[in-house]
Amino acid sequence: MVVKVLSQLKLLLGITVTTYDTLLNLLIGIATDKALRTINPFEDNFDILLLPEKYNYWVVQASQQMYLSLGQEIVNSYSENGLSISFKELQSGISKELLNELIPKAKAIG
Repeated sequence: MVVKVLSQLKLLLGITVTTYDTLLNLLIGIATDKALRTINPFEDNFDILLLPEKYNYWVVQASQQMYLSLGQEIVNSYSENGLSISFKELQSGISKELLNELIPKAKAIG
């Protein structure tokens, strides 16, 4: 999964060199972990879980958002000389809209 996701992410970001692979793989790992924890909120052992391939595109999108938001984590808005820019509210560099695409699994009580 990681190789396919890495190549798709690099294509979206227009990166053709391997210089950023370590950073991009870190972002992919963070996005995958966020997806696993959101989908499986009642799970304690994430080491045994694998994210299904159907979430690859979500991981690519989340990784792209995290990459593009690097350095902007604490900026909500910016104004200068009449120009005003507002940033999306991000959680770990991922927009709420994208996070809302993940549906947590329910667990039976008992």
